[in-house]
Amino acid sequence: MWFTAFAMAGVLWLLIYLQMTDNQENAVATLLIESQEELNDNITTDQFSEDNETSKDNDDEVAEKISNGAEWSHLVETGSPFWDVIPISNPGVSSENWHTIMVQNHYKFDSTITPLSPREWHLVRNKKSIRVQFPYEMTAVKDILARKKRGKFSIQLISIEHEQFSHAVSLLKRLIHDGYYAYLQRTETKFEEKYWYRVRVGFFKNLEDARMTGREIIEKYQEEGLFPSKSWPVQPGPQELSRPVIDLRQPLNKSWVIQLPLYKNQSDALKDLADISTETDFSYISQKLDSASSEELLFRIRIGFFETKRDAQRKIYVLKKKLPQFKSFKTRHL
Repeated sequence: MWFTAFAMAGVLWLLIYLQMTDNQENAVATLLIESQEELNDNITTDQFSEDNETSKDNDDEVAEKISNGAEWSHLVETGSPFWDVIPISNPGVSSENWHTIMVQNHYKFDSTITPLSPREWHLVRNKKSIRVQFPYEMTAVKDILARKKRGKFSIQLISIEHEQFSHAVSLLKRLIHDGYYAYLQRTETKFEEKYWYRVRVGFFKNLEDARMTGREIIEKYQEEGLFPSKSWPVQPGPQELSRPVIDLRQPLNKSWVIQLPLYKNQSDALKDLADISTETDFSYISQKLDSASSEELLFRIRIGFFETKRDAQRKIYVLKKKLPQFKSFKTRHL
């Protein structure tokens, strides 16, 4: 009888622990699957180029292929509740709406470009959020057994230093255009006095699937020299595994944002987004055509969200102290 009582108490404790773990949206942790001696998380592009001389030559090619011109952004700012997912049958950008092309949530960066190629993930909208959706989640029941079947592993392909954020984004977009769900995970703290951006592909339900995809990607891009000759699986923390790209309740409840001056090229906007994101929990970059008759693109960075204008102004004060290179911030009410 005592044994039965202890067993039931143990099961109850486990259920509570699993539920708490699942709800830790702001927790940040990553578990390396292999030993640290076998992994070097701070592989720079320069270090990698010593073994793969074609990497640097292909950098500009990749950036030119993916980044120049209007991108097919399917996350569009349309008014209340401010974002909508446009079907893939309506590609391109317009002069009427801002198209959000990259979102930063804490340490994670998601590109919202939806590729035409076959893929195992989609960008979907529900009542509370816009999120990345995997097929096996469509019919999942929210219980312990369903959570066990969710993808809990990622593959890390390369780690790129802060100054080369644009290159990390070009690799990210290349993977996405080829059908993979790729994202960037920035280090929480600095290594060698720099932040690092890990290019990762996810999510996988088991280690074997993760390793198999890692080998597939390395082989696929081997001739272009985009990645090192070895990838490694990681077990991300709850915040990294979080599916929502944008929580639609945020702009409704906290409708003030901070906006930077407009940009005329994406590379400058990306550079500033990288710097801004080190001091913010949420920021995003959007694009639109300058006019209906123009092929010129405008880019915009916004930081959000704040409950009052005064809260936004306080954040501006902090940003100016931490990032003195930025001279102009403005508050906006959505």
